[in-house]
Amino acid sequence: MKRKITIAFFLILFNSILNAQDIHFSQYYASPMTVNPAYTGMFNGTYRVGANYRNQWASVTVPYKTFAGYADIGLLHRPFNKYFIGTGFSMVNDVAGDGNLSVTKLTGNGSFHYALDGAKKYFLSVGLQASYIQKKVDWNKLYFHSQWSDIDFNQGLPNLESGYSPSFHYFDFQLGALYSFIANNIIGGYVSVSLSHALRPVDSFYGDDFKLGGRPQISAGLNVNATKALTLYPSFYYQNQKNASEFLVGAMASFKVAPDEDESNKFYFGTYIRLKDAWYPVAGYEFSNIRILLNYDINYSELQPASRGRGALELSIQYIGNFGKPPKGIIDMPCPRF
Repeated sequence: MKRKITIAFFLILFNSILNAQDIHFSQYYASPMTVNPAYTGMFNGTYRVGANYRNQWASVTVPYKTFAGYADIGLLHRPFNKYFIGTGFSMVNDVAGDGNLSVTKLTGNGSFHYALDGAKKYFLSVGLQASYIQKKVDWNKLYFHSQWSDIDFNQGLPNLESGYSPSFHYFDFQLGALYSFIANNIIGGYVSVSLSHALRPVDSFYGDDFKLGGRPQISAGLNVNATKALTLYPSFYYQNQKNASEFLVGAMASFKVAPDEDESNKFYFGTYIRLKDAWYPVAGYEFSNIRILLNYDINYSELQPASRGRGALELSIQYIGNFGKPPKGIIDMPCPRF
């Protein structure tokens, strides 16, 4: 009986993922291209490259593995320009569950940033992301009710399913806006809003008219220079899609090893919580504009008896470079630096 309940649970879990789950990272502050296209080109430098990796639910079932890589650049940074533009691209691959549900997403981003003041301390930004998405699943690795042999599942039996496809693809769009500011030498901040699946594309292996729900996202945060060496980064992130929602909140701090030197040499530490699901400590290090952050999600939801608290391991790495001097007035954002 326990085996039947376990199998039924994972079939239900897989089905919900098959129809609804979007790719996401606990380190929303280190995944700019999946959060808001208005972040494109908005960083303290002229070009940026990075990658994210997430391994989830290895203690419960077949691990869900997500990888993302991205690159973007800021253009038209000139002393007398009150505006500049950003352009970039990203690639995301996600493999989930017993059926190897694979999602590959290729995106192109464009953004426009306008300074609201002559000192370039207040910026309003807008962005657009266009994506090509392909989804695949290995139906031969799934279990169906027609394959139950009163003792166990026998995948040698026909699954009696029809009308499905092993893969499909579609185009998708995301819109975003961003307000960022540097109030003084101590405090800066940002407010970000975006909408994924703006045109609600059809998403189905069975060729029906199931449409993805629009997914609004909002996040905000502050940068507080507590001392010459210590900076605090409180922030939150919220997203909603149909009947599902996610709210993350927490804070990180950076400690500069040599505060009187210009070269970056910082330690990062902090903690965040995903309400009703997990909390996760974060630690990292930055040197020569290369930043590495590592976190581990500790699950406390109703799945905890099965997961034993072991949720997900996540790693991000980012490099920001400059062609000459870095641009003026760009906040190190959002937390600790996009």
